[in-house]
Amino acid sequence: MQLSDLTPVVGDRVDLSYREDGDGALESVYPRKNSLRRPQVANVDQMLVMGALAEPAPNLLLIDRLLVTADFLGLDALLGFNKADLDSSDAAAGLRTIYRPAGYPLFTFSIRQEQGLEGLLQQLQGKVTVLAGQSGVGKSSLINWLAGEKTAETGRVSRKGGTGRHTTRHVELLPLPGLKDSYIVDTPGFSRLELPEELEAVHLDQFFPEMRMRTGCRFAPDCAHLAEPGCAVKEAVQQDLIAPERYQSYQALHQELKELERRYY
Repeated sequence: MQLSDLTPVVGDRVDLSYREDGDGALESVYPRKNSLRRPQVANVDQMLVMGALAEPAPNLLLIDRLLVTADFLGLDALLGFNKADLDSSDAAAGLRTIYRPAGYPLFTFSIRQEQGLEGLLQQLQGKVTVLAGQSGVGKSSLINWLAGEKTAETGRVSRKGGTGRHTTRHVELLPLPGLKDSYIVDTPGFSRLELPEELEAVHLDQFFPEMRMRTGCRFAPDCAHLAEPGCAVKEAVQQDLIAPERYQSYQALHQELKELERRYY
């Protein structure tokens, strides 16, 4: 693909040419296997959705929004929760209960104490991983630890609201020392991510794995899993086969998508 056909973004595979004086030029951009609009990044293998077990508390709606986006884009998704050393209320156990039915790999660790990170490293091996999550959870600290140097600015959680300050200013693809063919993409401003424009409310359940596997709704395939009788998804929630927190996120995202559809159509 010629350079004029595609504006290059972080993660693109490209051809370069070099002159004898050392200057170079970008000649072409190869076709992408996937791309994100916000942030603009291409050719990603997986998304690490990061939260914290405390300070700040996990924002489950944001986490689920990111998981839906990853699934829609065809990315593998994994969950990582920092600040295990501050988990006095056993939040980790509650999060495992919520996300186990969906099948997402979930890791808890403490970057400050450098504990619990071995399993996460194995998941990053040989992959291009986009890092996303609410501010203040330690994304920049994780990148610094992975890179073995201070490559990203770090910031403390702000006292007002305990939400954290954004510290990353731009999208950057960083190689991970000691891990062959492994890169991580830091993503600024991920406290509010827009759902993919192509995603329709009627198909939202297909991006919640524990809902996707449920069959038997009386009004399938048109069941929205909201007010319909004989809904297999709602029955699974009542039977604790789907976490209520996940179902609440589904309801909120479904409503958001319906409002967008009414606005544009």
